[in-house]
Amino acid sequence: MIDEAKARQLLERVLGKVRATKGAEAAAVIRDDRAGNTRFARNEITSSADTLRTHVAVTVQFGLRSASASTNQLDDHSLDEVVARALRMAKLAPENPEAMPVLGKQTYPTVPSAVDRATAGLGAQHRAKAVGVALAAGNKLGFAGFYEHGVTAFGRATTAGMWAWREESSCSFSCTARTADGTGSGWAGTQSNRASDFDPGALAKIAVDKATRSANPRKLDPGRYSVVLEPAAVAALLDFLIGSFGARRADEGRSFFTKPGGGTRVGEKLFPDTITLRTDPADAAVGGQPFDGEGLPLAATRWIDKGTVTALTYGRYWAKKQNKQPTGSPSGWTLDGGTAKPEELVKGIKRGVLITRFWYLRDLDPQTILATGLTRDGTFLIENGEITHPVNNFRFNESPVHMLAKCDGLGAGWIAGGEGRGVRAPTLRTHDFNLASISEAI
Repeated sequence: MIDEAKARQLLERVLGKVRATKGAEAAAVIRDDRAGNTRFARNEITSSADTLRTHVAVTVQFGLRSASASTNQLDDHSLDEVVARALRMAKLAPENPEAMPVLGKQTYPTVPSAVDRATAGLGAQHRAKAVGVALAAGNKLGFAGFYEHGVTAFGRATTAGMWAWREESSCSFSCTARTADGTGSGWAGTQSNRASDFDPGALAKIAVDKATRSANPRKLDPGRYSVVLEPAAVAALLDFLIGSFGARRADEGRSFFTKPGGGTRVGEKLFPDTITLRTDPADAAVGGQPFDGEGLPLAATRWIDKGTVTALTYGRYWAKKQNKQPTGSPSGWTLDGGTAKPEELVKGIKRGVLITRFWYLRDLDPQTILATGLTRDGTFLIENGEITHPVNNFRFNESPVHMLAKCDGLGAGWIAGGEGRGVRAPTLRTHDFNLASISEAI
């Protein structure tokens, strides 16, 4: 891996070339990734790879004009060439009236190291052993999945004196089990910055149990049901809400967070007291960062606090226009959980559905944050507080706003991958959830 001293030296060479050009300023980044992955399907390893990727990118600005160029070659000639390319393109680029000058020196929060050395040192032998344990748990079921780990070093510098440096490790495992007759399917998965935070064998057993229990599903008509959503389902739907916190859209009347008549809904109580959504740059397990991709410092923030919307995100341009402080693009998202056990959440439902996870989610209406998707890998009927039998899958049409507003029970948190980010989410009970139509998928 490239170290901080070497990264800084390389970026200083890049920025030095820009400083020699009158009227130019620039931001430069270097990213060094070392990763490994193993894929398995039909109960055997199908591919395994170790990758090394390093690249340098530079964005040059002349006033309101800017352009970017990148290279994966770190010799002096290549670095000089990438700067020259960015300079040429920036002079030809159209003006962007919302362009902001590059950031100067910043003060970042002190957070624990995000690198777990044991995880950073993993290799193909470790992955093969973990997959072997998972396959052993699969018994006679068809098994497939993916194990990935890596370590990343990231540096950002500007001609105005900013320097930001971050190293982190990551690890994720997911698996799907299918019954021999193809009628039952189960899934389990998670991620962290430490491989020791989860057990592939234990996850495999969860997937096997779900697959076995979900075989030969019975028909259940579409409708609005009380549901218990497991963490993967909650995280996937919550991702749409997380992506809707932009203050600009709210101020311009294009967002759920737009207040009728003008302004934003910051300060309004929209959810039960049990709902708190927050980010923490020190939470490395869920991808917390002390700064965002632009180099803005990130602070621990409660976006929803005990049901009340307390903050929205501001980019630099819109923050200046609205006389606000920019928040940066936050990371390390957590929906706080509760103390209820899964069986306790189920007991609170007379007739409803347990949903393992969602798949193929898409936007329907950004202003209500309405989304659609399919249930998958274990969908079960709940009757009189008990899980009675598997049912067909559904296409749902629902909003995370509705999911949270109707929530009356929360279990412990679990790190699940949303579509595009890691989220720590709990098992959640909610009501009047729209399972709009039957899906023939398993």
